Amino acid sequence: MSVLVTGAEDFLASAHTVDTPLTPDPEAFLRERAAASAFRVEQVPLGALTDWHLGEDRIGHRSGRFFTVEGLAVRTNFGSTPHWCQPVIVQPDIGVLGILVKRIEGVRHFLMQTKMEPGNSALVQYSATVQATPSNYQRVHGGKATPYLDYFLRPGRRAVVFDQLLSEHSSWYLYKRNRNMIVEIPPHEEVPVGEEFTWLTLGQLRRLLALGNRVNMNARTVLSAITYATRTYATRTDAARQRGECQGFHAEVVRSHQRQTSDGDLARAMTWLIDQKARFDLDVRRIALREMAGWTCDEQSIRHDEGRYFQIVGLSVGATSREVAAWAQPMLRPNPGNVVAFVCRCRRGTLEFLVQAMAQPGATDRVELAATIQLTPGNYDGPQDHPPLAGLLDCDPSWRVVDAVQSEDGGRFQHADTRHVVIRVPDDEAVEAPAHYRWMSLGLLNRLMRLGYYVNVETRSLMACLL
Repeated sequence: MSVLVTGAEDFLASAHTVDTPLTPDPEAFLRERAAASAFRVEQVPLGALTDWHLGEDRIGHRSGRFFTVEGLAVRTNFGSTPHWCQPVIVQPDIGVLGILVKRIEGVRHFLMQTKMEPGNSALVQYSATVQATPSNYQRVHGGKATPYLDYFLRPGRRAVVFDQLLSEHSSWYLYKRNRNMIVEIPPHEEVPVGEEFTWLTLGQLRRLLALGNRVNMNARTVLSAITYATRTYATRTDAARQRGECQGFHAEVVRSHQRQTSDGDLARAMTWLIDQKARFDLDVRRIALREMAGWTCDEQSIRHDEGRYFQIVGLSVGATSREVAAWAQPMLRPNPGNVVAFVCRCRRGTLEFLVQAMAQPGATDRVELAATIQLTPGNYDGPQDHPPLAGLLDCDPSWRVVDAVQSEDGGRFQHADTRHVVIRVPDDEAVEAPAHYRWMSLGLLNRLMRLGYYVNVETRSLMACLL
């Protein structure tokens, strides 16, 4: 029987630890593991994909597993486009994204895996301890077993710090969700460390996230669940501030995590979001690929007739460090220029973040909380059509406290790089936003995320960059 630990664990000491003898140089370890394997990624026609069938209605694997690519017809009153068609990835399997945590010399360390993903611009990045769908860990591909899987499927008496089903990329996936988990190993329990794995502190992960394209999306969504909430927070934060560890924007972030959110605050936020779900209509219908108006589907690729949005292309992949040494698959390749951004400022003595209720066609429950700005420039005719507050991306550079490019799911998306930005506006700066926007502390966002389908993956990724 596992022990569920709610949001009261203190990870602040790990966030302040940037040096550990276990992994003195995380970047060097990443380079070393990348150099230890051979990789090959080549684009090929969809019609040439081994073990995949391009039919009139969908693309599917001969096993009937993994995922399909199908057509979608959408009607909505959210945003400026009332109806459209698009391809979408359908992957009903619920995968496991899990990170093992252990106190080593009194400081929490995270067991991270160096993993090659064929779609990443930087092929090898740190990933969660386990990143696998049932098709993977049931070895439909005929490859090797998934290390450490039993720690998450059968945690026993180990402490389960976080365990929740969360959505993923609801513009590109249809109803996709994964089980996000953090499991803590007792300090006395020995954990074998494979050659592709290493222990990192939150402080080391923070530095990697600030550099960009070092920590993959599947790790970021799990890391976003970490909270600094603890009864001893005030004492520890004061001591950290005296040591110079917790100052400036970082101190504001920690206090935002620590904002005491009452059950009434939570209920009001949930009621507001339910109001938005009722306000926005979203009708989604699966259709055959050949029925998609405005798209061309042939043996080469699936692409928009005006070159907008994204393409579905084929990849042939080789990797000596993966469970299987070679495979082929369809990939979604978005147009470049994706941006996700938070606008934040101090309100009522606490740093709060402006979020929006966003309807996306693949969302399990229609509407989730999104960051202030979620922008793909190629989707619009020009800046005049950009979503609200996008003009703040051109703000005074001193307002940008986070600005780094991060990869999305490199197992399904090719070169899907998203610029992650956090804009800390002056407290007296007027920020006018529509009614479907709302200010929230990180503590409130974290509580909502722990309830399920409330915070979308782009926002969770950005929250991880605030560690």
